[in-house]
Amino acid sequence: MRAYAVSTVIDLRSDSELYGSGDPRFPRPKEDRARQSGVAYVHHALIDDSGLKRLGEASNMFERYLLMLSTRQMAFRDVFTSIAEAEGGVVFHCFAGKDRTGLIAAMLLAMAKVSAETIASDFGETDVQLAKQYEKWISEVPADLRNEMREELRCPPERILGVLNHLQTKWGGVEAYLEASGVAPANIDRLTARLE
Repeated sequence: MRAYAVSTVIDLRSDSELYGSGDPRFPRPKEDRARQSGVAYVHHALIDDSGLKRLGEASNMFERYLLMLSTRQMAFRDVFTSIAEAEGGVVFHCFAGKDRTGLIAAMLLAMAKVSAETIASDFGETDVQLAKQYEKWISEVPADLRNEMREELRCPPERILGVLNHLQTKWGGVEAYLEASGVAPANIDRLTARLE
């Protein structure tokens, strides 16, 4: 982290993912989080545990993304404020590193004026990079749920294009969405400058 001048790590996981919920994948107690000297650790749950059921009721992953944007504006505010106010490099992550992380990455890339097509291609690369992990997760569920899970794990480029289009159509773009979410204009300017 020092070599890349990382000063801040932002954890997007929910409380149950972070602290344990009886699920063996999430066994870490609060006091057992290792720290790297000189690196700030910040927890901003992009999905809170109370909203998981509502997300699960969405008909597909694209609808879940839009639901996150519409119901978790304060969480997006906190994440982007932390990125703007960090003194050095920032690492952000969730559990799988594709949906919550993918949304934040796509929004930052849009703020950096990266083309939507390039952002979509980057998002689609997730499937290549996580292919082995996908197969492991799919093998752990009952056979009758595997096709549905395979579809939910995918990161098709058109999904993130739809998100970017939604942000533009409904909000006027990422910056306008963040300002409406409560990110201070000075922090939006700082983010934009950092991304140039």
